[in-house]
Amino acid sequence: MNKKLLVLALAAGFAVPALADVTISGTYNAGPAFGHSNDGTAAANAPTASLGGYGVNGGSNVGITSNYSNFNLASTEDLGNGLKVVFNYQFDASNTGAPIQTAGSGTLRSRNSYLGLQGDWGAIKYGANEHIYEQLLYKSDPLDGAAGVGGNLNMMGTPGGNVFTNVNCGLAGGGGCAQFYRRTENSIWYDSPDIAGFTFSGAWGMPAKTFGPGTKQSASVYSVGGKFAPADLPFYVDAAYERHSDYNGMSQIATNTYGVGGLPTNTTDTGLQVGGGVMFGDLTVGARWEQLKYKADGVVNGFAEWKRNAFTVTGKYGLPTGYIGAQFVIAADAKTKTAGTETFNGDKTGASYFAAGYYHNLSKQTQAQFVLSFLRNKDNANYINIGQPAGGRGTDSTAIYVGLKHSF
Repeated sequence: MNKKLLVLALAAGFAVPALADVTISGTYNAGPAFGHSNDGTAAANAPTASLGGYGVNGGSNVGITSNYSNFNLASTEDLGNGLKVVFNYQFDASNTGAPIQTAGSGTLRSRNSYLGLQGDWGAIKYGANEHIYEQLLYKSDPLDGAAGVGGNLNMMGTPGGNVFTNVNCGLAGGGGCAQFYRRTENSIWYDSPDIAGFTFSGAWGMPAKTFGPGTKQSASVYSVGGKFAPADLPFYVDAAYERHSDYNGMSQIATNTYGVGGLPTNTTDTGLQVGGGVMFGDLTVGARWEQLKYKADGVVNGFAEWKRNAFTVTGKYGLPTGYIGAQFVIAADAKTKTAGTETFNGDKTGASYFAAGYYHNLSKQTQAQFVLSFLRNKDNANYINIGQPAGGRGTDSTAIYVGLKHSF
């Protein structure tokens, strides 16, 4: 018997029914990044003696960064009458915390992963995902969706100290979480269909943990928002609101900005953003305003409320060979309400940020990327520029990235 026919016959005998509409895709986005930062604010320059110092020494570094690199497996099944089951599992192949390519880490991380139902009425899903608040930020970013060096996640959706969060945090023993640029686990959400150019979404990040009798934790997140982008008109507008209950954002602000901490009780942190853009042929110009507010019943280092506004303007121009993009972000000084003996009013907690990049298409699947970013912190601010060697209060930094992006 022909050996090839024998192999085919054996394969057919062990074959299983094929899954319908299975899609394998992914993106690897990596390259060398150079970063430089100056010395941070000295302890003696703290706004008051009770706040202490959180300065660091500057320096330079160079290394490979792999941004949002991932491998994605998706499947859909038609149940009839317009109803479908939708499944997605995204493996993390980046270097953002215990990456799978790190020798000896033994850790396989996931990104946006969910199961749900979809129909003409929209889709309802559960799992882990970037919800509408973050989506509006990265989809409006002119530098490859806010990935890594140059992205708006360095300044938007954060009061400083961190640039991205992957987990539900703020739970007992888990410190605090001040970020609104985040991927939320343990969530259920609804995405609407397109209704004459209008889409909206709502999500609930359910309490992730409970503890012993009498110590139940209720940390949760709610996210809602919408976008109007008419197909026949050259503009879009959008807005989103997100609320964190018991995420203890005030604790992280105190720790990262002043070097002091402590978990408050009964915290409510909110984020609000409004933005839009106008297309002029190959040029898209956008603007966005954001307000982050943190409240705590249990006062942290004298703070009962912390609020900061930020504003960004963006530009993106399409070229036959790719596109260029740039953005400028200003975070204003925070405004605070204090309690006890602390009188600090948020002075010098603002920062400014500029980033620009050129993205050159080598083929339909491969792109060369060149990005440059500058971040300037005021004396009491602690925003972090991805690619810099160290963060700290009052640190100014520069980062340069040269990489390749390959999608399949």
